[in-house]
Amino acid sequence: MLRLSETDRILKIEIKDEGPGFTEEDRKKLFKQFSKLSARPTAGEHSSGLGLSIVKKLVDSLHGTIECESEINNGASMIVKIPV
Repeated sequence: MLRLSETDRILKIEIKDEGPGFTEEDRKKLFKQFSKLSARPTAGEHSSGLGLSIVKKLVDSLHGTIECESEINNGASMIVKIPV
């Protein structure tokens, strides 16, 4: 699911999946380079541990924020907020 909204000159982008979710321990490492998490890609694809660290750097460069909401076995939502 992809949801876009704008409130008070903040663009909010929310991307939700239906994957296994993240543990609290994984959530602490999500945006660090080369982090290996307990959740595995659902299609068996390779993970370098760089994707979310690159996204965080890009969001930071736009003076925005990124956060993750997740429950085990109930997917995860990545929420990006960028001033417009």
